[in-house]
Amino acid sequence: MKALILAAGMGTRLRPLTDRVPKCMVEVNGKPIIQHQLEALDKAGVRRCAVVVGYLADTVSDEFGPRFGNVDMKYVNNDVFDRTNNLYSLWMAREELNEDLLLLEGDVLFDEGLLGDLVTSAHPDVAVVDRFSPPMNGTVILADGDMSSAMVLKSDQPEGFDYTNALKTVNIYKLSRSTLKTRLVPSLDRYVAAGRTDIYYESVIAELIATGELRLAVHPTGHRRWAEVDDEADLRLAEELLLQTGAVADR
Repeated sequence: MKALILAAGMGTRLRPLTDRVPKCMVEVNGKPIIQHQLEALDKAGVRRCAVVVGYLADTVSDEFGPRFGNVDMKYVNNDVFDRTNNLYSLWMAREELNEDLLLLEGDVLFDEGLLGDLVTSAHPDVAVVDRFSPPMNGTVILADGDMSSAMVLKSDQPEGFDYTNALKTVNIYKLSRSTLKTRLVPSLDRYVAAGRTDIYYESVIAELIATGELRLAVHPTGHRRWAEVDDEADLRLAEELLLQTGAVADR
């Protein structure tokens, strides 16, 4: 199993912190967000990781080089990061989608044990989720038991959307080699060929769930804490909770 981290974005909501470093390199309690992720991958036994970089790409590759701990590192450059979205970043790394994969976004902090839980899950294709509660926002999953029945992007959540049974995506996935090869990569190819490079990769996953081509299990975070760092308020909360508990949470 390998890992892929999507970290090409500019992180404009974290300016001025991101004037000189990309979002994934913003520090939380003295370490870049992506370093927290790499430490968790190393502890989970993942030995290869590719990172899709874009904005200020060299700051990431110069910092971590070809190896971090026991993890061999590779970098894929999305040089049109300023006019594409993470679907295109994922497609740019399509040559890395050739075996079982942990897919992470470069702005997520989490208890390092969460990846160990995910690696040992009996399900081949899994999304990490949390119970939805305000002020959470973004993509949600509706589930029937431990299997997704629908993925609903923020743009498809109208006023009055019923969040009663909604699960918030944590932007961490485990995807099997079979799903990547026969479902995800062909769909990414199709979207890119149609010029749809400015949307989220969750659009592809949502479509595959809707058509029955992907059976995506849900893995609740449970007691594992996590945070998505989009702005300085998120950053302060993550730092406070990290100091208080030795873990990270988002509420």
